[in-house]
Amino acid sequence: MNDKNSDKEQILSLNDTFRFSCHKGISCFNICCRDVNIFLTPYDVLRMSEGTDLSSTEFLKKYTITLLTDEGLPLVVLKMLDDESKSCPFVSDEGCSIYLDRPWSCRMYPLFSSEEGYLLKEKPSCLGFQSEKQWTIAEWKRAQGINDYDKMNDLYKSITSHEYFQKGNRLDAGRARMLYKACYDIDEFNKFIFKTRFFDIYDIEEEIIDKIYGDKEELLKFAILWVKFILFSDGMFKLKDESMNKLLQEKNRE
Repeated sequence: MNDKNSDKEQILSLNDTFRFSCHKGISCFNICCRDVNIFLTPYDVLRMSEGTDLSSTEFLKKYTITLLTDEGLPLVVLKMLDDESKSCPFVSDEGCSIYLDRPWSCRMYPLFSSEEGYLLKEKPSCLGFQSEKQWTIAEWKRAQGINDYDKMNDLYKSITSHEYFQKGNRLDAGRARMLYKACYDIDEFNKFIFKTRFFDIYDIEEEIIDKIYGDKEELLKFAILWVKFILFSDGMFKLKDESMNKLLQEKNRE
């Protein structure tokens, strides 16, 4: 292997620095937006659907492919164009057409998640690393709007990293579909709770109902907490039927 053509990798902490700047003035601009797997979180889908003026249902159908992990969790992947370069459907000569609502992985690049910290992958072909612009990891995350994404993604990880899966359990098809509909297809979930007897079954405070009505980010937080309750009996949801609620509380204490 020719080391000059290999990616340089290093683990960085929040206060470590790196040099990088991607802009239209460099010849490799947008090259990294081709032939790449971009896994989308529920918050990514929420933001991207709003950036394309589509409902979450329409966005998912048009722009994504859904797979299943070994645990039965839905894995949503951005569908690349069927062209020679396998380009991102949102990339143009001017850059990203949904830049303000681009997904987490695009915001983080050239950084990647690592259990040990933040993995910096320096590609020899990427001229962005020749920039004099220097960042700490913390500065980069603030500039790219990562922190809001991290908060929402951490909440979703409370499902995907739950001890239920660490014990070797797997979601069946029905529960995987329920998770997908609630967390990824937020417009469908909105119909589910506001156009059914949901609030006749669950004892939800009026303040919370007002908070999630018309605010998709708050609705997504609510959806994730509800899914945790349904899958793992975690959380503070209460049923209006007192006898059923008592049985549920007894089950949770077991």
